[in-house]
Amino acid sequence: MNMSRTIVGVSANLCPVDPEGKNLHSSVSSQFAEGIRQAGGLPMVIPMGDPSLVKDYVETIDKLILSGGQNVDPSLYGEEKTIESDDYNIERDQFELALLKEAVRQNKPVLGICRGVQLINVAFGGTLNQEIEGHWQGLPFGTSHSIETKKGSVVEQLFGQASRINSVHRQSIKDLAPNFRATAFDPRDHTIEAIEAVDGHRIMGLQWHPEYLVNEEEGNLELFRYLLQEL
Repeated sequence: MNMSRTIVGVSANLCPVDPEGKNLHSSVSSQFAEGIRQAGGLPMVIPMGDPSLVKDYVETIDKLILSGGQNVDPSLYGEEKTIESDDYNIERDQFELALLKEAVRQNKPVLGICRGVQLINVAFGGTLNQEIEGHWQGLPFGTSHSIETKKGSVVEQLFGQASRINSVHRQSIKDLAPNFRATAFDPRDHTIEAIEAVDGHRIMGLQWHPEYLVNEEEGNLELFRYLLQEL
């Protein structure tokens, strides 16, 4: 094995590519691979599977990215579904929760993106808003609003006091999990846009999609470099 490159595992979604929903593909945005490669790492896609596989997956990688996708099932944070949506996959939730737990056990750093930050929050005892307005820009290209970062945080170090981000989410963090602090907010409605562990766990999460802004907005490529070199 070439030990010089840091291996970054990226969780894949399971998506139908046909109208009947029979032809399922493991998929994740190629922008993740691009960002990881530009930062000097080796991207590896982790397909959804049986949770018994997670120990081997996590042993193979150096860092873990939990990617975007469906809503987190509200049963995992003790709520009933309150919205008209079928955009859930409990098998994916369970597989990625197992991945997260194993990464923590093996002390491998974790970066949660969009759905990923929501899943991290739920895994550690937080809750979610099942529906919020004004955060869906459509495709994740370009930016739709700014963020305010907390002084002394990693996010401030990478993105400065204010940065512009994209926004393609319909749910958000409601009650923040213990042992995390919110380190970036949307100044319009105070939606939590970034969290960082404060208990020694090597975990952070962003509500936006930095992989689409790597060569467009300052801080996003630096985020991938931070994941590879410092987190």
